[in-house]
Amino acid sequence: MAVPGAPYVEAVPTTYRLDLANRVVYSRAWGVVWDEEFEAHSRALKADARFAPDFRQLQDLVDVTEPRVTPAGLRRVAGLNPFGQHARRAVLVASDIAFGFARMHEMLRVDAEDELQVFRDRAAALAWLGLPAGWTPPPVSPADRVFEIAGASGADTAPREPGAGKGTGDGV
Repeated sequence: MAVPGAPYVEAVPTTYRLDLANRVVYSRAWGVVWDEEFEAHSRALKADARFAPDFRQLQDLVDVTEPRVTPAGLRRVAGLNPFGQHARRAVLVASDIAFGFARMHEMLRVDAEDELQVFRDRAAALAWLGLPAGWTPPPVSPADRVFEIAGASGADTAPREPGAGKGTGDGV
């Protein structure tokens, strides 16, 4: 979906993969990200029959270069939260600006039943989630979803490896 008044940027998706054996959602975003991508991500995760509200989540935002999110968008995403009571969610960031937006999101979740913490260190995030230091997300599967601002439709796209063709690697 085109954003009025915003300069053109290449569409950059967000995605998630489910590790069903460990009951973990691995979410990833990179490049320039918008409110609509995070909203689509939350809606799709809630509708995914494989997902359960007690799953843990590692939200990897390390490769986000420009978060174009707004306080209003963060409030909408907080209201769409599919996670339930006692679910642990770790947000992994690298930049100060991403850290600030992640903390703002954390504070806007006033009625959330889950636990969310922001981390700069992957090992600390994994330990807090109760995952081994060497945990890696499962391989991409046909059931995985990718969300991106694309043309005028803003529709989500077919699954593909995150970061493919972007030169960013998988960041994991």
